[in-house]
Amino acid sequence: MIKRIPLLFGLLLCCAAQLALAVTGTPAEKATARQWFAARFSGVAAHTVGTEEPVFSFTFGGERSAELFKSWEPNRSERQLDVNRTETTLTYNDPKTGLSVRCVAVEYRDFPAVEWVLYFKNTGATNTPILSDIRALDSGLPLKRDRTAIVHYANGSECRMDDFAPMLAPLGPTPVAPQAQWIEKTNPLRLSSKEGRSSCGMLPFFNVDAGTEGVIAAIGWTGDWTAKIFQTDTEVRMDAGMGRTHLRLLPGEEIRTPRIMLLFWQGERMHGHNLLRQFVITHHSPRIDGRPTRVPVSLGTWGGNFAGKHIAHARWFKENNLPLDFLWVDAGWYGKDDTKVGATVFDSNWSKLVGDWFPNPGYFPEGLKPVGKALKEMDIGFLLWFEPERVRAGTMWAREHPDFLLGPDPTGTRFLFDLGNTAARRMVTEHMIRLIKEGSISCYRQDFNLNPRPFWDGADASDRVGMTEIRYITGPYQFWDDLLAQYPGLLIDNCASGGRRIDLETMSRSLPLWRSDAQCFPGFSGAALQGQTHGLGFWVPLSAGCCEREDTYMFRSAIGAGLDLTMYEFEKDNTKHFSLAWLRKRLHELNQVRDYFLGDFHPLLSFTLAEDAWAAWQFDRPDLGAGVVLAFRRPRSPLVQAVLPLKGLEAESQYEFRDVDGGALSLLSGKECMERGLRVEMPDKPAARLLIYRKLK
Repeated sequence: MIKRIPLLFGLLLCCAAQLALAVTGTPAEKATARQWFAARFSGVAAHTVGTEEPVFSFTFGGERSAELFKSWEPNRSERQLDVNRTETTLTYNDPKTGLSVRCVAVEYRDFPAVEWVLYFKNTGATNTPILSDIRALDSGLPLKRDRTAIVHYANGSECRMDDFAPMLAPLGPTPVAPQAQWIEKTNPLRLSSKEGRSSCGMLPFFNVDAGTEGVIAAIGWTGDWTAKIFQTDTEVRMDAGMGRTHLRLLPGEEIRTPRIMLLFWQGERMHGHNLLRQFVITHHSPRIDGRPTRVPVSLGTWGGNFAGKHIAHARWFKENNLPLDFLWVDAGWYGKDDTKVGATVFDSNWSKLVGDWFPNPGYFPEGLKPVGKALKEMDIGFLLWFEPERVRAGTMWAREHPDFLLGPDPTGTRFLFDLGNTAARRMVTEHMIRLIKEGSISCYRQDFNLNPRPFWDGADASDRVGMTEIRYITGPYQFWDDLLAQYPGLLIDNCASGGRRIDLETMSRSLPLWRSDAQCFPGFSGAALQGQTHGLGFWVPLSAGCCEREDTYMFRSAIGAGLDLTMYEFEKDNTKHFSLAWLRKRLHELNQVRDYFLGDFHPLLSFTLAEDAWAAWQFDRPDLGAGVVLAFRRPRSPLVQAVLPLKGLEAESQYEFRDVDGGALSLLSGKECMERGLRVEMPDKPAARLLIYRKLK
């Protein structure tokens, strides 16, 4: 079985009773969610489904679902999943063709949230007519129409400095976008992913803000999705689903759609975002022993190095009593690449060997077992990189399993391993289980450095458009679920060229420990790291930044609920590593603040990546009466100080502020902090200040 990670810096959250971190929704917000759900999913009898049209739509045999449903008899059933979740299933059956449409919806009691997934099944004896334009969401939102709605969303990851940067677009006229312009440009607002990976180009999360109320929508689909949000004379409306569907179902065949989640909020917009953060932590995050996992602290090493060197990296941490959750062995450990001392990502053939998933005998003459055994004895976890979905021509999988591959690409060198093929998925599952067992792997890291869209399109017939993607995307879900069923203590790290597969489905099973491939290159920008934390803070509460040099400004730019440490010099020479005193101090400060990053997020300054600016944010734990403030003076900023109005404090309470660098304690009232602001000075640049505060009893 998978080893349990040590509790000091381990994966299980300390003080599990403190997981109710913040308000989980006001009675008014929950009432709105309940009413919206009831109008669409709750009927007074088994054959009725509420007062509104279904929340989804499609075209079948050339007719729209709204017309078809007039003659299709619906059925409704309900069951209690647990104290906070009720599942309602609506089923619509076409008596002519045998098409069955099933909507499985969940209503939450602890949050003002609802979600659902659609399933289409052919119960007839012949192929169905064409099923197309499936929109898993096609509905009006419960927002007042007396003002312009603004949609807040975010860039996805594309290995750029502005990965995850926050974006916004108005859906109606504003002083800078008069009537003649906004209708064409921002109404409707069209959003989509790129090339088959869910957070490539854009995150699949949106906050439709109507001023004093709003709705956050999230899409759970790890392939391509599209969304359209628009404002009419009577309502704000949204539709979302896969990019393209135009297909027939064969007898007995069933497909599913993207998962849709809606969360309803009132008051200030950041309250809505913080409701989402707590909802994700509570209901859509990996769990071990029934509790949310903790974002780990890992030491990243290049896989193409000798087993003894990997063990030595971990032993240095252990002998110096430095807390470490995982030794991270990245790409390059497999295949038969030439061995070399001090190999790195830049001088290895790692990308040409994907498909030969056996330890390189030059680096690992006894396989993975000695590394796993040594790490287990040190009570440090083993994180190992894989990329099973990309296969290079000439590798073992390409030679022995051509029937499991899609492609090749135009170069003839790259294939896509078809996880939508049941036999292929079972083969790779069994293979990974053997490797996990052999190496006592405690974190399975799955990368995906390939755009799958061309492979899917090339495999689809003209009357099966979208089918390859549907089968493929549901494959990794089953693959990961099977690994977790075999190893309940396993953590999954979801990479995909750095942060390009972040969505509600992957977040439920994995953590994004490598947020952007912009971090692959030595000397990457601290501002880019800060931008990742700021941008993801609205939507994704659990992730890790990366620090790759001995620099306090960079360390604090990466700091969060967990952290990745890498050092290229450490790859080349075991004697060149972070200085012990500096690293011990930094890891100690991380241990002091990391749980605050699970709380409410409050950006204190406007988002910018400019090197002549400041950046600052606050993470607040209302349940603890404590939190952390991080402020950065970037390299070219002329400003020595900033005044930061804090958020979420109790006005009449007194708060103690402590600078982790040893500054004097400050006592301030919550009112003063929120109205006048917290004054922060940094005479040097670049520089970072880390302040911890707590409410005095």
